[in-house]
Amino acid sequence: MKKILYSTLLIVSVCLSACDKFLELTPESEYSVAGAYKTQNDFQQAIAGVYSTQQGLYSSNESWFRKIIARTDEISTGQLYLEGMDQFIDNATHPWVNQSWNSHYRLISLSNLILDKIDQGEFTDPTMHDYIKGEAYLFRAYSYWTLGWIFGGVPLLDKPLSIAETKKVKRATQDETFAFAVEDYKKAIALLPAEWTGANKGRVTKYAAEGMLARLHLFKAQFALAKPLLADIISSDKYALESNYRNVFNDGFDNGKERVWEVQFTGGLNGEGQTFTTGLLPEGFNDKALMPFSGYSTAMRVAPSHYNSYEKGDLRRDLSILKGWTSITGVKDTVSMFVIKYHPYTYVPKTQSDWANNLPILRYTDVKMMYAEVLNEEGYVAGGEAFTILNEVRKRAGLPAKTATELPTQVSFREALRKERRSEFAFEGLRWLDLVRWKIAEETMNQFLALPLEGGGIYSMKPTNTLFAIPFEEISRYGDESVLWQNPGY
Repeated sequence: MKKILYSTLLIVSVCLSACDKFLELTPESEYSVAGAYKTQNDFQQAIAGVYSTQQGLYSSNESWFRKIIARTDEISTGQLYLEGMDQFIDNATHPWVNQSWNSHYRLISLSNLILDKIDQGEFTDPTMHDYIKGEAYLFRAYSYWTLGWIFGGVPLLDKPLSIAETKKVKRATQDETFAFAVEDYKKAIALLPAEWTGANKGRVTKYAAEGMLARLHLFKAQFALAKPLLADIISSDKYALESNYRNVFNDGFDNGKERVWEVQFTGGLNGEGQTFTTGLLPEGFNDKALMPFSGYSTAMRVAPSHYNSYEKGDLRRDLSILKGWTSITGVKDTVSMFVIKYHPYTYVPKTQSDWANNLPILRYTDVKMMYAEVLNEEGYVAGGEAFTILNEVRKRAGLPAKTATELPTQVSFREALRKERRSEFAFEGLRWLDLVRWKIAEETMNQFLALPLEGGGIYSMKPTNTLFAIPFEEISRYGDESVLWQNPGY
């Protein structure tokens, strides 16, 4: 097998996944680079491998998704197995740092292989050529966007490279990294379909690309650029809010009307389920209605301050958080709180790693809330469309509408919207992103860490902690800090 670049930047090999049904990504064989990437079926298998790789970012108890949630004020400090990430004492040798870097570069590498060879491929269906090419662009954009806001600028690899060639690619700035992702998102939008049907349902669409590009623009406070992208998704009439908040996370509604982009999982002991849900409740948990087996000792506890941040009567609190539990030995704990957001299910998992619940990347509610944010930042309008969107979300949560009398200014509406996002998207991996893009991460987290239950000020966040450390392993492999260097503060 020819050696190429994926998991780390420097030493990898590729394995593509074959599948009977597109979303059943069970690896069956390995392909050499020379022998694959020729027929339409080859490229179908190759893009399935990309989707399969993305699953790893979300599916496990050590996943990128879990740890980015743990970074926030949603989760109590001092958790087991977080190696100080929740206390801002993580460093360049933290396993999550290395895993996150490697996993996103693996997505980039697999996408680059497709993009490098697809125009020479033999396709019986020209539209499928465009769709797969668009998918590869989207996954590459998603990876560089994520690496950019987590690590800052990173080396930009736009084609398969040898180890020697890779070592010459100097780390880009964060703005250059984002600019690269923007162009890839635009290419994806031009190539992807508006929807998929049948066995292909769940594959990414042009609206997923538009929503993610809008998210990038909001990160940079480019509201005018985000607005038409969000408006296009809304005007498509392909999405709507679920009437019941519980159904947003129930696997019976996977790929439903609120799901713009989510990571795909299926139950049935086929190796395509996820373990993330099991890791949310503690070892010895004994409520069969929520989970048919015990959880893990690694379960993260919800911060009391987050639990108390919900408004009185907010239905989302008790659909997202379990307060108190009884162990299999009969021991009752009326204080500890754990995440139950992903526990309502249609399919009953057979093992701890057999959950069928898809995990969210972009929900339609987020599209609407981002649009409301854009409208307010462009110019506050008392009782305007931004109010309509905010109150639509609040109504589903069982809360009364907000009026212009209560929120008479742009600043007051902004604060109300931010509070609503905290409750609506809790434990979805968006809180840290929001705090960083709003430039309030340091203030918010230091207030949180000053609470008696969260360390009483023993720990603190520094301005440099808005970015994570570049993995020590990568810097060592490069051996040239003029090409790949460490972020300040690490």
